[in-house]
Amino acid sequence: MQKQANPLIGISLVAFVPTISILFTLNYNNDELTSQVFFMACKFWLLIAPAYWFLRVEGNVISWSLPNREGLILGAITGIVMSGIIVLMWFLFGDTIDADAMLAEMETTGLTDIRIYVAGMLYWIFLNSLLEEYVFRWFVTTKGLDLLGSEIAAIILSATLFTLHHAIALHYYGFIWWQTIMACFGLLSAAAIWSWLYFRHKSIWVCWLSHAICDVAVFSIGYILIFA
Repeated sequence: MQKQANPLIGISLVAFVPTISILFTLNYNNDELTSQVFFMACKFWLLIAPAYWFLRVEGNVISWSLPNREGLILGAITGIVMSGIIVLMWFLFGDTIDADAMLAEMETTGLTDIRIYVAGMLYWIFLNSLLEEYVFRWFVTTKGLDLLGSEIAAIILSATLFTLHHAIALHYYGFIWWQTIMACFGLLSAAAIWSWLYFRHKSIWVCWLSHAICDVAVFSIGYILIFA
């Protein structure tokens, strides 16, 4: 039997961890070992905390929520369309980005090494995007619904929290204010679409497929920026 639990506490346990991780890692990246350990600790917490809350605090049972064919098709279509918009924005505004500042920040994380970049790309596309869907689309969105009683309000809450740490990362990578605003609008829109997909299909795999396709576009642009 499911237990009544305060969804605000559940959301608070995970929603700001990515932001804390970004702030710590990018502020203290001169100490590579410390920043790496903290980064991994945050990822471990994001994996464990929602599962513990769902299984132990609320008393639910494990469900893999496998997608259906319609969900996978919709996930692929939304991912392809959003990737096209990302590429279009790059062609229109890419030359306004301070590439030197971005490259300088990437050098501190090792991403200007092609081997590390490829490894990071595979991690972010296949693992990190799945973790973000697990945290923000499944856990935060559903707890947001419990807290606010409205799918629209839950989508807005989840999308806003998802965008927060990305906005901070964009600032550290040299984006100026209007570029950050444009990127955040895109992130908010994408996150809202993914939360909507979750409510429609009740499967993070659908959201992950769309998210992963978008990440392919982002890392392809990153490759051109760094190595081409």
